[in-house]
Amino acid sequence: MNVRRIANASCLLLSITISSVSFAGAQAGGPPSLAAIRAACAEDAQKLCAGVQPGGGRIVACLKEHKDSLSDRCKQAAGLAASPGSSSAPDASGAPPAPQTNISGPAAGSLAASPRPAAGAASKPKPAPAPKAAAAGAAEKFVERVIPDTEHGGMRAATMHLPEKWHFESKIEWHYNWVEYPLSYSAHAENPDNAEAYFQYPLLRLESTEVPPQLRQYDKGRKIAPGERLPTGALASPPLPPMQAMAKFIQKVRPNVPNLKWLGQQDLPDLAKALKLDPWPNQHGVAIKIGYDLNGQPVEEAFFGVYYISQGANEGVNAGMIKQTNWGFQALQSMRAPAGTLDQRMPMFCVIAKSMYVNPEWVRLSKAINDKMLADFNQKLKQGYDQIRAAQAIMEQTMKQEAAFQANFDKQEEAFRNSGGVDDSYLRDGGKRSAADHWDDTIRGVDTLNDPSTGGTTQLSNLGQYHFTDGFGNYRTADDPNYTPEKAGEVGSWTQMTTAQ
Repeated sequence: MNVRRIANASCLLLSITISSVSFAGAQAGGPPSLAAIRAACAEDAQKLCAGVQPGGGRIVACLKEHKDSLSDRCKQAAGLAASPGSSSAPDASGAPPAPQTNISGPAAGSLAASPRPAAGAASKPKPAPAPKAAAAGAAEKFVERVIPDTEHGGMRAATMHLPEKWHFESKIEWHYNWVEYPLSYSAHAENPDNAEAYFQYPLLRLESTEVPPQLRQYDKGRKIAPGERLPTGALASPPLPPMQAMAKFIQKVRPNVPNLKWLGQQDLPDLAKALKLDPWPNQHGVAIKIGYDLNGQPVEEAFFGVYYISQGANEGVNAGMIKQTNWGFQALQSMRAPAGTLDQRMPMFCVIAKSMYVNPEWVRLSKAINDKMLADFNQKLKQGYDQIRAAQAIMEQTMKQEAAFQANFDKQEEAFRNSGGVDDSYLRDGGKRSAADHWDDTIRGVDTLNDPSTGGTTQLSNLGQYHFTDGFGNYRTADDPNYTPEKAGEVGSWTQMTTAQ
């Protein structure tokens, strides 16, 4: 379930902190942000590169030439190692110092028993001096918070640990008619003293379908607009590349924030593996860091997510009939802090993410619900496609009959055209029938016959080639040349009728 996947964030975030990620709009291994360098190295540039003409990267080149003389702040912005002994230098692992938290009571046991910790995570963080901006967190006490499933008697779905004074909200919603998205989970924790906050977002499930021409006649429903909820629970949308999709998501959850700045982005191809997510098709992790103003104060927020996409024709009962693309994000989460403190507070956010524990009993309940919904849906889906196939068979038979009728019609029309047109001489020469009359009989499915019982003519169905009458208004029709009513047991004297000319 989505809750469990997010729970496995573990201490990976310590090795993928904002400071160790090149959040500059460049790919991994790309150049540092020029904007970041300008901001952090302004004093160094005035001191060391006063005679260099600005523009064309010349200031950056000058700073690189004097890298040994740069301030630690400038070195960090340029992706260089800080001076030995500096309080702002990162440790040898490349990660920020681990937090010195005062975890007591049940929190300690739960954190120690957190499921599937990240590979290589130390059982005891190496003590390190806490940065000044993070000093307030040195004595934080973490407490357990329960995430209840209110739709199932308040059953404990999961727990997580947060600083004791932080506010916490969580929400579990079930949608029993959304077979592709039955469970929605989200959580929000916030520090009442400042802008620090931790967010977990629901699984983002999007979908687009391509209906083949032969099935579009059955698609009589209203067209779904992009972003609208589909009956299965997914949102309708054509797929986007991972980074563009993450940017769209951020715009959705942080609309109209003042002074929005896109501080950088980073591809994290191995994020799904590091988070120990269940394998989904084409997983690819991405991260984007933004800045904006909150209550008049600047803040920074980093968003992480694992993109997935599955394309191709559906399998099973509708194999090869409808092409469907499922895509979106797993393990969506973000961390926010006052501007300039987010890097230092990432270890604390890691403790929060790492601490989440999912109740196995609730996992079993969730799986049973999901399996039942999926089985019911597949049964209805099969019935629907069986009906479509039956309708197609009827349509094909009808089309064959229409084609046969059209061929007969064309044949008769050709004969009529070759007859010289409408012949109305029968109106003047004692009732002689014309070719037009015979053509009309064929269209109406009758034969016009001489009737000895009336002395005139009678029209009978042309489904039989041989017609008989007993002279008293009784008629019989057959295709068998050896047939006579007498042989069939009929009484009376029967005469075979002749075609009227």
